[in-house]
Amino acid sequence: MIAVAEPPLEFVPRGRQSAAEHPGPHNQTLARHQLPNTEHLLLQRLQNVNISSAGEDAGPNGGCQESWTIREMYDDYEAAEERAARRRQLIERTKRCGPKAAAATQLTSLPQGLLHPPLERREEPMCDYMVNNEEELYVHRNTVVWTQGFNDDNDDGVYRRMCFTSDTPVRFACFLNRSFVRGRLAQMKAAAQSEDDDLTAICVMDQDAVRVYRNDGEDYLANLDFPVSQVWQTSHGLLLEKDSSSALISHLSIPMPRLFSMSHPLHEACPVVLKTATGSTGYMTEPEYSVVFTTEESDLVLLYDAKFFKHFVARLRKVTPDEVNCVGLQQELGQTMLGARSQAGGHSFSSTKHMGATPKAPQASFLGNVSKFGLSQSQSFSGVLGQSNRASLGTPLSQLQSSIRSSKSMSVMDMRKMTHVKPAKPIEPEMCLEHIWSENTYGTQREFCEMASRAFIHTDLVGQTFLCYLLARSCRLQLVRLTGYGSSEVQLSTLASTLSAKDAVGLNRLHMIAVLDPGGSLILYTGTVLISKVHITPLLAPTASLATPLFTPTAAAAATPPPPVSAQSKAPVSVAGCGSSSSFVEVRRSSLLPTKAPGDLAAFDEELHMLSPIPPQAVSYTQRQAHNVCKSLRDPAGNRLTLVYATGRMLRIALPLLNDTRLLTRCVATLRQILSPDQFLHFVIRWYSARNPPGSRDYSIEQEWLLFRCTLLALMGLTAAPDVESGESYGRCGTPSLHTHFGGATATSTGSGDGSNCSSNSTLGAQDEPKKRRKYNDCEDFTDDDWEFLLLQTTMAPCGADGHSYSVDVHAPLFQMIPAIFFGLHLLYEDLKLDAVFYAALPYLATFLYQLAIDMQLDSYVLHYILDFPELSNRTGKLSLLAAEHGAMMLHQELLRVPAPSVFAQLEHIVVGEEEVLPYSYMDCVNERSRNLLQLVSLVVHGQERLKHWWQLLEIPDAVQANYPRRTRRSITADAPRCHQMVELILAMRLTRRDIERFPAAVHLIVAEALEEARLSPPMGCSMATYELILRPELATHAQLPFLETSIGQPHCGRVYKEDSLSARCPPSGGAEPEPPEQLRHDDMDNMDTKLLRLRFPDDMRVEEVRRLLNSTEPVVIEVQQSPGTSDHEFIEEQEKQLFALCARTMTLPLGRGMFTLRTMMPRPSDSLAMPKLCLVGREPLKGTTIEMQQIEFPANMQMWPSFHNGVATGLKISPQAQDIDSTWIVYNKPKAQANNALEHAGFLMALGLNGHLKTLSFMSVYKYLVMCDEMTNVGLLLGISAAHRGSMDTKTTKLLSVHLEALLPATAMELDIPQSTQVAALMGIGLLYQGSAKRHIAEVLLQEIGRPPGPEMENSVERESYAMTAGLSLGLVTLGQGESPAGLRDLQLPDTLHYYMVGGVKRPISGSQKEKYRLASFQVREGDSVNIDVTAPGATLALGLMFFNSGNAAIAEWMQPPDSRYLLDMVRPDFLLLRTIARGLILWQDIRPDNEWFQAQFPPALRIHLRLPSRDDEPTGEDGDVDFEAITQAYCNIMAGAAFCIGLKYAGTEDMVAFATLRAVIKEFLGFPGTPMGECAGRTTVESCLMVLLISISLVFAGSGNCEILRIIRYLRSRVGPQYPHITYGSHMAIHMSLGLLFLGAGRFTIAKTPESIAALVCAFFPKFPIHSNDNRYHLQALRHLYVLAVEPRLFLPRDIDTNQLCLANISVLEVGATEMRRLPIAPCILPELSSLQQVVVDDENYWPVCFERSRNWHQLEKALEMSAPIDIKKRTGCLSHLEDPDRLKSMLAQTLTMEQSICWQIDSNDLQQFASERMVKPFLSRCLATKGTDLSYPELVKRHQMMLLFYNAVVKDRMHLLPAYLTLYDHVTKSMLTNIDVWQLKLIDAYLNRSQESEHPLISVELIQMMQELFKQEMEDSTRELCLPLREFLSRKRLEPSYVTTVSGPDLQRTFCVINYYNLLPNMLNGVDLSTGTVNYMRILYEFRQLNLGAHTIFGLLKILQALATEVVTLDEAALLAYTMATQ
Repeated sequence: MIAVAEPPLEFVPRGRQSAAEHPGPHNQTLARHQLPNTEHLLLQRLQNVNISSAGEDAGPNGGCQESWTIREMYDDYEAAEERAARRRQLIERTKRCGPKAAAATQLTSLPQGLLHPPLERREEPMCDYMVNNEEELYVHRNTVVWTQGFNDDNDDGVYRRMCFTSDTPVRFACFLNRSFVRGRLAQMKAAAQSEDDDLTAICVMDQDAVRVYRNDGEDYLANLDFPVSQVWQTSHGLLLEKDSSSALISHLSIPMPRLFSMSHPLHEACPVVLKTATGSTGYMTEPEYSVVFTTEESDLVLLYDAKFFKHFVARLRKVTPDEVNCVGLQQELGQTMLGARSQAGGHSFSSTKHMGATPKAPQASFLGNVSKFGLSQSQSFSGVLGQSNRASLGTPLSQLQSSIRSSKSMSVMDMRKMTHVKPAKPIEPEMCLEHIWSENTYGTQREFCEMASRAFIHTDLVGQTFLCYLLARSCRLQLVRLTGYGSSEVQLSTLASTLSAKDAVGLNRLHMIAVLDPGGSLILYTGTVLISKVHITPLLAPTASLATPLFTPTAAAAATPPPPVSAQSKAPVSVAGCGSSSSFVEVRRSSLLPTKAPGDLAAFDEELHMLSPIPPQAVSYTQRQAHNVCKSLRDPAGNRLTLVYATGRMLRIALPLLNDTRLLTRCVATLRQILSPDQFLHFVIRWYSARNPPGSRDYSIEQEWLLFRCTLLALMGLTAAPDVESGESYGRCGTPSLHTHFGGATATSTGSGDGSNCSSNSTLGAQDEPKKRRKYNDCEDFTDDDWEFLLLQTTMAPCGADGHSYSVDVHAPLFQMIPAIFFGLHLLYEDLKLDAVFYAALPYLATFLYQLAIDMQLDSYVLHYILDFPELSNRTGKLSLLAAEHGAMMLHQELLRVPAPSVFAQLEHIVVGEEEVLPYSYMDCVNERSRNLLQLVSLVVHGQERLKHWWQLLEIPDAVQANYPRRTRRSITADAPRCHQMVELILAMRLTRRDIERFPAAVHLIVAEALEEARLSPPMGCSMATYELILRPELATHAQLPFLETSIGQPHCGRVYKEDSLSARCPPSGGAEPEPPEQLRHDDMDNMDTKLLRLRFPDDMRVEEVRRLLNSTEPVVIEVQQSPGTSDHEFIEEQEKQLFALCARTMTLPLGRGMFTLRTMMPRPSDSLAMPKLCLVGREPLKGTTIEMQQIEFPANMQMWPSFHNGVATGLKISPQAQDIDSTWIVYNKPKAQANNALEHAGFLMALGLNGHLKTLSFMSVYKYLVMCDEMTNVGLLLGISAAHRGSMDTKTTKLLSVHLEALLPATAMELDIPQSTQVAALMGIGLLYQGSAKRHIAEVLLQEIGRPPGPEMENSVERESYAMTAGLSLGLVTLGQGESPAGLRDLQLPDTLHYYMVGGVKRPISGSQKEKYRLASFQVREGDSVNIDVTAPGATLALGLMFFNSGNAAIAEWMQPPDSRYLLDMVRPDFLLLRTIARGLILWQDIRPDNEWFQAQFPPALRIHLRLPSRDDEPTGEDGDVDFEAITQAYCNIMAGAAFCIGLKYAGTEDMVAFATLRAVIKEFLGFPGTPMGECAGRTTVESCLMVLLISISLVFAGSGNCEILRIIRYLRSRVGPQYPHITYGSHMAIHMSLGLLFLGAGRFTIAKTPESIAALVCAFFPKFPIHSNDNRYHLQALRHLYVLAVEPRLFLPRDIDTNQLCLANISVLEVGATEMRRLPIAPCILPELSSLQQVVVDDENYWPVCFERSRNWHQLEKALEMSAPIDIKKRTGCLSHLEDPDRLKSMLAQTLTMEQSICWQIDSNDLQQFASERMVKPFLSRCLATKGTDLSYPELVKRHQMMLLFYNAVVKDRMHLLPAYLTLYDHVTKSMLTNIDVWQLKLIDAYLNRSQESEHPLISVELIQMMQELFKQEMEDSTRELCLPLREFLSRKRLEPSYVTTVSGPDLQRTFCVINYYNLLPNMLNGVDLSTGTVNYMRILYEFRQLNLGAHTIFGLLKILQALATEVVTLDEAALLAYTMATQ
């Protein structure tokens, strides 16, 4: 019998109190009566038609309904580790799928084993896990309470609690698994997250809906379309069981499906298909079938068939298509039969159509039934009557109500008309139940068959799995054995085992079943094996009336002094009987002994009689009443369960775990590897009972170990009856005298000094022994002993003193296994030596094994343990008479025939590389760590070839372990470098840095050196775990880059503040308050003062200057002096003229600002965006008066387009990564009033579209915008939506645009009056939408539109140039780069037609839908018979250029050639030459070069001689008289500008210096034109417009670079304002500010892409004809200027220091494709060259660890980081300062000199170390360990401090802080006052490792320091050898040290002696083979004799040292030899 682990507690469900305090649901009666009378009546009638069954309906009125479920919340560490490892693998796999792998679609290709791991069969069933917590779901009427936390009696603990209330009573509530709540893809995504997944959810079901609530706040609602009788959870989601009474259509008996599956809360409930044993398939319609049990861990379903009285098991799986078809056919047959039957019956069946919001296609309903109201009451299982949209989630009631309201009276005929649409298809099933097993009820009478009341799956302690189900009426628990559980090949045995049980629950993680037997006692089973009965401590209830404790009938019994009889008889039954009183107290028994218990408490005896050999006294016990019997069990969680008593009282008990200490866990796991299931269970039963007898409480570690020891010895048959005086000897073998300093863990001895009395109980002497015991002296059966003696015998193991040995019980259960158990425990002992955590546990095991080794006469083992614990050598007596004949009976003796395996010796063999070595035995789960270390060291030393050479797997056949799955095999890459293989192997072993630090110091160093190598050359493209292992955290963050959703603008709340590309220069202060308003300028550039810009431009204020230049919110300063004689009126007019000129400049600022602030903001969903105002007033500098334009004339709508641009600029700030920019937010930002705001909002919409946010704009919102008929809004919206859907050919968008384009409408369409600008926008939109598609119809229409003539009624007669030009650009976009390749466009002859539009010719007839309209010529615009090339040429020219982009087509390029004779020059308008040059450049894209030679070659040389260039001063000669200088000069300007634009496009964003020189020279030349003959000939306007094109071109080349020289040019050009510059138009300022914006594109984070689409967008945006005034759209729609956004590309390489989380400077280099040498870029942060031209990007900065992005490996990380403008983390080397702290590298030099030196510095000043104070560990270590100011140190302390300083200094300067623990541990091994064997081994291993190779081969560890420590150690050893030569002589000359001799040596000396013995590998009796009796004895002779013994040099050296020491007493060497001789002969 065992006791419970904690005193039982009265159990009251947690939620009961909460539910009592809860107000309950809202009362809805009032609302109902407010309906009109008739409707109310109808509604009431309808409401009475309840879809829930009648039986359940009585519930709410039938008194208090409550129920609850409890489940355990726990985490055992191994499982958490495995989950983390699996997540890492997943992240790795997703990375390999490429940069976009985080998209859910590609996750489906991942291995299923990772996404849905197979059921984990934990390998340590007796793991000392912890029950972390419980959560409870409590239901009471309408309220559900979800609480977490233990139900302790001190109920003041804080716990989580959530309440949910529904309007109707709750029928079911349960916890849900994650995959059901999330859906499959979301679950996969969650699986790949880096942190652990803690989503939990519950399901609450009331009368008509399922509600799902998640702990992260989300919830779902799904309507139920049928009454549900039960809900079941499975691994595939929920199963809903339909009420069997309503499963028929009432009068027709049509069976309806009864079981439905639901795979996600928002998915449809689908019928489940049942595949029977005979293979027939159909829906489960039988009312006799009901589900008994499912579990969310498995796909098994237990059902009961009431017709045949049998249980059967089915597997739930996905249906196959055949099964779906099969069921569908049956359904159709059913429907046809129904149809025939219904005609006869005269009834019509409605088949209602149903629209679902879920993506399941065929959905509809089954046939409904027409009720007497004339209404269809649909019993559908797919949806509710009426075309309900699932998204609206209405209740069935509201649906019906709405359908009734729509048609006031409905007859059956109307119904028929309404519903006889197509007969709808039924819902397709998703899941199938496949029958796999039927119960064998053969021989059982029918009346004994019953349905199981409870079932569970149980895995026992030896790994067998059972399906258990309880037949409560007949009190039987049936156990059916499952094989292959968790796999698809699961099989059930035909015969079931039966246990008698009134109730039973499975305790999963204890691997036991708690059974309540018919007698009412609680028994534990594992499988079918009984473990123990559970004794439950009774409780007493105190009452106020009586002072003495009452003995109530409800408490079972208590071992307390009896209360007075009178009190007993009067005891009221109700005190504890009613469950209300929770104030029970627990009474502990004073004793365990029934013999000491008072006689009248016989109940306790009765419960104990099973265990005690003394029969209890028979006392009649009348008060024990029947109703106090435990009635049932419930709520198992972990090791807890609830007992329910007949009175309704409940007790919650906790069962004890198998053990409490890790050491015992490991021992039990070892036994599992060795014993067969029967033997193991035998052990477990014996151990569990001995460990937890009634009354036992927490044991100390020693006590628990003693118990274990004795249990095991007894089972092995090695304990017989002890002699009386066994106390002393017992103390000696029980536990070691724990004063050894083992591994630094000092244990204290519990008893007296000699360790004789280690037990906490009194020693067992004759006088203590009761007489009764003497009678049973011969009793060997363990369980029949009396309890007291059982306990004493277990805690005081009987071992005879040296003289008193005892016999062996050969029939003990584990006797035959003694050798295997011994060997297994020895392997475990060796394994524990490798883990510093277990050092303290070693003495226990060593003592136990040592005694066994002596008993079995295993000399090598005896020596082995004595070396570890010399004090064991005191004991040499055998304690059991194991003889040879016993050995013959044992199995597995061969294990002990080899010398004792020693893991350290094996490691030494590996390092030295000895060939002839026995492999080391490895047992699964016993010495994993030993094998791991052997493999790691072997890999470091010998490489992969000999990984398996040093160890072998040892498996005991038929052991328990055979029931468990094998471990997966580990593999490493064969051709990888050794250090990378090392990393792979460590990861395969699931070791982390922390585990490696627990390795023994020598192994730690060996492994760390290999990892250090990997750190220098890290493997690329690996998992995060890899990089964390090699201490390159920055590479680990790079591995996360592909998963970035957004990189910037996240609020930094509570986390570490990490800087990114938008971080402000001054980091935010701790408080959350915003900046004070006076610092904000509200110019929309407040967030531009970023750290990034400060890093890029640290030395000047250029960013501040740009901000000043682009500020449009402040009045401009008007500096006009009033000259004398000017009237005030004239002066004011003068001022206003100046203001008007300045306004032209101010109005263009938003274009530049939009570029500068592009994508720099992540708005929160709750923020509304403020538009900066466009300020068009002036300010006088002196008086400060405001000047407005009142006196002079100015256009009324002058502000219209500038306001639009202002809106665009604001909208462009929003980053495409911003979340939650949806319809709601966009409409929320819509302005309420003011005309200007509408204009700004129009621009805002366009900007959102350009950044891709309008994809989310709902159709309704688009309609609302368009229906306002606002011209600007339409322009912005159409362009925005088209840009968002660029290249997608989206049909909705096409329709939207077609409405605004006549040409795309049919000829019969209604004529709409659409403004010209809207039509132009729609044209451009079509081009963007069909970009690159070469769609024939679209191309044809656009071609037509280029030459669209003016209509007869004034249509299309304004701004025709803009329309034709846009049509040309659109056509260019649609056919972009396609040339003549698309076959579908050949017959259109696009190039010819475009050439005709370009050079002119006779008009051709119009085709297309609108040809009728244009049959008549226009009455106003007379164009004659030829085509008007002034309108068509620009569009056609650029269309050709874009169409043949980069095609190199010479013929087309020839058309674009500038005329090379004066005659031909007269045929072309000069500004057309600009466009032709651009088009020619686009066609011959590859030929463009940035140098001056190519540039000048664009102008025909024949005309060059006629140029009046300043360089040519010769006067024109006579034949030049008829030369048109003006034409030639204008042609020159335009052609040069065109060539410059080509260079700008081709080298956009490259910062090419050759292009810079070329373009700067031309700009200078053009700036010098005014006032020269060239300027006069060309005219100021031409020079100005060409100059603007040049400026745009040079800015394109330097986009995003912030070049200062170009900024100066811009600043100069911008200053030309006022009446004296009449040629400086609005368009000039526009170009100047766009150039300025380009230079600082997106706050220096963006540049221009080089894709064809980007080039086309740039041509559209920078079309080289700029407007003259602010409303000028004649040649080019101003809105198109913003299309440059489509060409923007982020390529900013932004390094960030991972330790400080701050942006930093670093040098980077790139390797270009085809190049062999790296090219150094300007210091990062900088813009990278175009990625397609690079193969490698490397951070090669001496301050930082190198990081390399390589095309074939981790390129996608770089791509993602650039795409998100995310910082790239880099790690600073120790001892380096960043470029900001130390720009000229002087400070770092000193540290470098310290670190770079090869020799080691022996004298260090701690001040030197202060330089490294920025490092994480340095300061604390200096202050705590090395700062010794003001303390006087002794010499040894000074030495120690000096050596520590050396170690520390070396670790810091060489950047090896992580090796410091290894160095310090080693140092500790060397300098310990009391050395142990483990210390000696560390130094031996390191010796061997360093001696293998030269020093130069270990550059990564400080060999000199280690050698220093070795020298110290050798010195220590040699000193010990000298001092202890006599004990050593004794050891060498005898077989073993006699105890009599050992007692003469002090403890510390003994310890040192054995350290020397181990260090020099000495053996007992070593010198027996040396024969010096003949010949001369001298030094050489001794050496020779030693060599004959095959001793190593090291051992010989030791022996000579010993001899020398012994010889110090003798005079000469010869006498020393003589001494050796005498030793040898002894």
